[in-house]
Amino acid sequence: MGNLINLKVERIIIHQIYRRDQENNKINPLRSHEYTIFDDTAMDAFKTRVISALGEGSKAVPMEIVNQDSDGLPYLIDMMAQEDNDKFMTSSYEIAQKLTDSQKTRSIPGGIIVIFSGTKGFPSKKIIGIIKAEIHSAYEKIVDEKTKKISLKFVQEVLLTPGTRLYKTAAFIEKPNPDCSSKDLNEKWSVVVSDYQISQSEGKAAAQYFYSDFLGCGYPETSARVTKKFYDLARSFISHLEVSDSNKSDLLNALITYLKVEQSSIISVSDFGSKYFSIDIQDDFTDYMEKAGLPNTAFTKDVSHIEGKLKFRKINFKNNIKIIAPAEAFKNLVSIETIEGLADTFGSPTPWTKIIIKDKVIKQE
Repeated sequence: MGNLINLKVERIIIHQIYRRDQENNKINPLRSHEYTIFDDTAMDAFKTRVISALGEGSKAVPMEIVNQDSDGLPYLIDMMAQEDNDKFMTSSYEIAQKLTDSQKTRSIPGGIIVIFSGTKGFPSKKIIGIIKAEIHSAYEKIVDEKTKKISLKFVQEVLLTPGTRLYKTAAFIEKPNPDCSSKDLNEKWSVVVSDYQISQSEGKAAAQYFYSDFLGCGYPETSARVTKKFYDLARSFISHLEVSDSNKSDLLNALITYLKVEQSSIISVSDFGSKYFSIDIQDDFTDYMEKAGLPNTAFTKDVSHIEGKLKFRKINFKNNIKIIAPAEAFKNLVSIETIEGLADTFGSPTPWTKIIIKDKVIKQE
């Protein structure tokens, strides 16, 4: 979902939104009546911002469409995907109005809202994106009188400079094989959201007013299942690596540490790979996880389905021999090594396992 290869942006329109007044009354957005046309350099910069916020390796988090009502934003997005330029322009202003309605307190600043549409991937799939850049002063469009194109200066000042990095980004991305007959919009669209202001260590994707009240989305109910799938696949990948048993043990301990001990509430395949695998293995790990259907972007950690597995490490041998220990004790007190045993019928040494437990026996049954 987060892979934005071959991103093509076809339409961009920008409206201005305002903070509520002193009496907490909303102020209607300032409407644009024309599409924004970036020059080539500015368009490249714009696409870079989108990919940085939502693409592979970003901190964006998948969301689930919750509001399926006809007056909700997801339904409007679904309609906009089929609209011509005139209707799309009108609908884009409805989006600005919905954001204004969702900003219910004066503590939420105004700024600009950028609505864009296009395609991504091979074969191409539709994408409709929304960026809120929280700037406090009015923006000024720098337009070339001859070409009518917006200059890079405008893009840099509004969207790319450090002073305007307080932005929220969301995209509705058409699924590879959308079920257009389904009334559940989750069968047609994937949603991914990021918020520069939210600390990822808190496990949040965006301010609640933005992802819930405005976008009509919520955290996927499947976060626990995705976390379990990550754990199971990573463990399988490690188990089949052509490395020593001691290295495998270290990596399995690292997997438990990553899921149980580290404070971040976000999981990322690329993050785990870069932290614990050597460079020559990282790409294989990423490819393995991607082919198995794990998200390319970060996702919310929920270990509720694997809490028992994170408490204990278990090793099984063929002859019904098992070693079980608390994960932390296993990491610190158990050493595993493969050694050569007696020769088999072909004269080749049989692989045995040498285990050292850095503790004494206190009871036998």
